[in-house]
Amino acid sequence: MLMKVAFQRLLGVLAFAFLILNVVLKISLHAAVQRTLDHDRDSSSWFTADEPGEVLLEIDSWTRYTLFSPLEWQPLFPAGGVVHLGPKREPYTVSMLHQLRCLDVVRDQLSRVKAERDEEPTRHCLNYLRQMLQCRGDLQLDAYQYAHKVGALHPHAVRRCKDWRVVYQKVAENHRLDPV
Repeated sequence: MLMKVAFQRLLGVLAFAFLILNVVLKISLHAAVQRTLDHDRDSSSWFTADEPGEVLLEIDSWTRYTLFSPLEWQPLFPAGGVVHLGPKREPYTVSMLHQLRCLDVVRDQLSRVKAERDEEPTRHCLNYLRQMLQCRGDLQLDAYQYAHKVGALHPHAVRRCKDWRVVYQKVAENHRLDPV
């Protein structure tokens, strides 16, 4: 009987501890969400003045940015794609440049022999790229192309894109303001 009472008290204490843990986790989650919302408000205005226009891009695979051309990839994400914003000059990564950096990480890992590959940055980059593709949900239609381009509907399709040069101009402007 004494063991049963002790066991019931232990269950009561554990239930109370889990209740307290649940409250603490909910408060922490709420604070994290609030920080994210505050971050979005603070950082979203850095680009509003000159929203990028549109450019036409001819889809031409396999001529530049090959697996073994790291020097061609490097200028695609100046200073690692980082800008500094706000009064505290907090670092942020521009999403487009983060995505390009991730493509370069995957390219770099694929160009190495298996024994020299590092799985962690590649895993991060593959998941980040997947999430960004899903987040943006581009509904433009691409003509289906076989890898060898035999029977392709359009071997050099043209796509309407946001003008990425505006992004690079904004990043360069930020770097001139804060040469870290």
